[in-house]
Amino acid sequence: MSLRLTIEECKYITHYYFGRTEGGLVGAVYCVAKPWADLSLEYGRLYVFSESGRIGEVFRLSRGFRPLCMPSVRWGGGVSRWWGFGYAILKGDFGDAYIDVYGVVTENLEFVEMDTPYLFDKVERCRGMFERGSGSLVGAELPVVRRSRGYLRVGGWLAWHRVLGLLDGGRWVLLGDDGLYEAVFTPTVKEPLEVFGEVGYVKVLKPYDGDVDDVASPCGAPRLVACGEEGVGVGRAVLRYVRGRLEEIGVRPELFMGEFRCGESFIFPELVEVGIPAGVIHDWPLADPCPHVLRAANCEPFGLFTSGTTVPSYDL
Repeated sequence: MSLRLTIEECKYITHYYFGRTEGGLVGAVYCVAKPWADLSLEYGRLYVFSESGRIGEVFRLSRGFRPLCMPSVRWGGGVSRWWGFGYAILKGDFGDAYIDVYGVVTENLEFVEMDTPYLFDKVERCRGMFERGSGSLVGAELPVVRRSRGYLRVGGWLAWHRVLGLLDGGRWVLLGDDGLYEAVFTPTVKEPLEVFGEVGYVKVLKPYDGDVDDVASPCGAPRLVACGEEGVGVGRAVLRYVRGRLEEIGVRPELFMGEFRCGESFIFPELVEVGIPAGVIHDWPLADPCPHVLRAANCEPFGLFTSGTTVPSYDL
């Protein structure tokens, strides 16, 4: 990681939870800027917390881990799971520029400035955000297409945005235009993760009637982006927005900005590469990004894998 931020003194802490294990909630403590003292925990280290917030043990990755629900956000006529708030950090010959960014990159790869959910200290994240599907998708069979440098497609959608998550037993919960649906995936090839093209289909069974916070969403959402066809578009959308911000305040964008390129998965909007294989993100929910994300998130002190970078601009 190349993010150039520092925490010289923490005056207030907040918690962020990634999921659950048998012992409790898996999360970390991050620094924000209000009065606090005598913190004995390491910022960003993953611990197991009880439901009452008491600290148990240092988290060890195990098969019992289950991620929390992480919503996609609605914008106009679509939904997206590339959202959050943080800082675009631009390097120039005369120093660095930090531009605060909050909003969403849409399914058609445009940046929209908007308020996004504040999920620190929260466990129930999806409740009240989605309605039960009205029935328009019931019975539909949507092809699942695996791509070499792009996100898995379900019908005409990207699975990262439209598959809210998985239920115990493996059924998928889809986010349709009119609400949530329960569906089952059926492979049509022997090894779906070894071939490209159509690898199966999901059949929509019924509107989803269960507790939405029982749905397990992909680790790394909402700000982790896989480098690839859509990933390059996400990075370029952020830089178009930042270019406009710089022009508004009379700064020449060309002093800082070039064309966006990526070599590996990165964080929106910092555009910091984080070393997570693109394939486990592209192929979700057929692949599981959680082991990779949790290893990268452990001891990372700025909340890059949360819904928002936690160090405010006046502490940069």
